[in-house]
Amino acid sequence: MDAAIEARGLVRHFGPVPAVDGIDLYVPRGSVYGFLGPNGSGKTTTIRLLLGLLRPDRGSISLLGGSPHDASCLAQVGAVVERPAFYPYLSAHENLRLFATLAEMPSAVGSAAADRALGVVGLTTVAGRKVGGFSTGMKQRLAVALALLRDPTLVILDEPTNGLDPGGVVEVRGLIGELARSGRTVFLSTHVLTEVEQLCDRVAVLQRGRLVAEGLTRELLERGQRLAIAFDTGDEAERAARVLADAGLEAEAADDRENTLLVARDRLGSSAVNRLLAGHDLYPAELVVRRASLESVFLELTEGV
Repeated sequence: MDAAIEARGLVRHFGPVPAVDGIDLYVPRGSVYGFLGPNGSGKTTTIRLLLGLLRPDRGSISLLGGSPHDASCLAQVGAVVERPAFYPYLSAHENLRLFATLAEMPSAVGSAAADRALGVVGLTTVAGRKVGGFSTGMKQRLAVALALLRDPTLVILDEPTNGLDPGGVVEVRGLIGELARSGRTVFLSTHVLTEVEQLCDRVAVLQRGRLVAEGLTRELLERGQRLAIAFDTGDEAERAARVLADAGLEAEAADDRENTLLVARDRLGSSAVNRLLAGHDLYPAELVVRRASLESVFLELTEGV
């Protein structure tokens, strides 16, 4: 019961092409989990499988300890898959009440649930306005309100900032943060790297239907860290590169600074590298850790896949 989502060996083909090819997922309860990949990598297909909208060719899926084909389990799940359509001539509140009716919620319960969901997404003041006059960002907030209508434990969001202007992106990111702070589990599918870096505890990287990496976001970023070792002269930098190579460390010249080498931190830390160089009478003018961006890690992981 510690997993909000658990999938094992998930496979789904469209014709001969595997859109999802052997995916394993474990999403802890209470986390914000980033599902990262370029457009066409299989993210939306995976979400449709998780929600029972598609059946896998192989593999198993558990949502909150139950089956995605169990109505009582799905009642605890709210989702925005792509961009839902609303009735433009109805108000925000009326749209949500209509969906509550379709979900067989009693009228008074549905109205109260609509009020609560609109409050969570910050649309209370415009609840009576027709949706046809909403901005794209407001419609996306309303989509999230629809996902929250039954006060779910698990919220699945598929590209929630797609097509938004910068202001709308900031609004929706803030909303995702609020959902996380409320104790819900959020599964965030996106191709926007900054969203994952800013919001997610864990991240899975998908490419061509396969996971190429999965783990804590901070650990994934640490994998891409480099030691930047600066010297006063080019001769010292060349000698240092040879010393490092003899020790099995590959050093590359930095593009943005003369006489500076970059070394991956996966084998030796700063102190060990410094001692190694000092043992050969090489004393860096500067030795600092360069933190990787998620973009650089992502490109490294997906290059050639």
